[in-house]
Amino acid sequence: MRREVFAQGALGAMLVMLLSVLLNASTSTFTPRRAFALEHFQDRLYAVGGWNGQATQLDLVETIDDSLTGKWIAAPPLIYARSQHTAVAAADRLFVLGGWSADTGLVSAVEVFDGNVWSTATHLPTPRREPAAAILQNKIVIAGGFNGRNDSEVEGYSDVVESYDWKLNQWQRLASLQHPRRGLTMVNVGDRLYAIGGYTLEDGFINVVERYDPLANMWETLTWKIAPRTWAASIVVDDSILIIGGYNGEGFLNLVERIDPRTGAVCHPPPLRYARSWLGAVVLKNGILTLGGEDKTGMVGTMEMINPNCLK
Repeated sequence: MRREVFAQGALGAMLVMLLSVLLNASTSTFTPRRAFALEHFQDRLYAVGGWNGQATQLDLVETIDDSLTGKWIAAPPLIYARSQHTAVAAADRLFVLGGWSADTGLVSAVEVFDGNVWSTATHLPTPRREPAAAILQNKIVIAGGFNGRNDSEVEGYSDVVESYDWKLNQWQRLASLQHPRRGLTMVNVGDRLYAIGGYTLEDGFINVVERYDPLANMWETLTWKIAPRTWAASIVVDDSILIIGGYNGEGFLNLVERIDPRTGAVCHPPPLRYARSWLGAVVLKNGILTLGGEDKTGMVGTMEMINPNCLK
């Protein structure tokens, strides 16, 4: 049996539920929004950009200590307001890539934060919104997304995969996804990338999973029996992949799936108490924090801890 890093059984579930209740008592301290990026950086959590239902995107950045003992406070704002972007922490910096601005369209600038100020590190060779990104072999890999102005543009659904070497400040084109899509997520397990779910014009909300082998520079489509959805959050817990929330065309999801990437076996941790999409998720010492997003009422600032252990 593989080692679990979180509390097991009824006691663990009770602790997670209690912390979730305490967190939700103070959700007003976090600005409700969707399509933002949430990252763990320098012992703090950073919620970056997004959309709050108003006419334009946000340059807002809010931060809190990763112990969650303080309050969300304002951090230096982005140079370029955006939503539908992605972010990764690497080389003691926080990188923000892609996204959309109602004022200027697709955002090409890659912004980097050193803990004090934002600067523009580079520009995406292929600007897009709703991509996914992950770290692979000391490079940032960005995959998929949408570069059209109208959802009906078939050519706008992207299969483009590019990697960024932050040491050399150079971009490289990698093998394309087999399935062009937007609203996907991507994680790294065992030095393999997994591109999960998303949306296509032809197939709608999909459950396609592709695995990238960097030695062969090739994507392989897997046959995992996961639920179709887009705008979910995906994270890695103890070498397993958690897919959290999302939207499937019929409604907002509270579904949490846990997959063993070695076998594709799927099990189900307790569901979210608050179904939503476009949310953020991050691994903390005492569980998984899910944050913000959109539900049937609109943009939310919900902070909810979840237990990643599967129900028996």
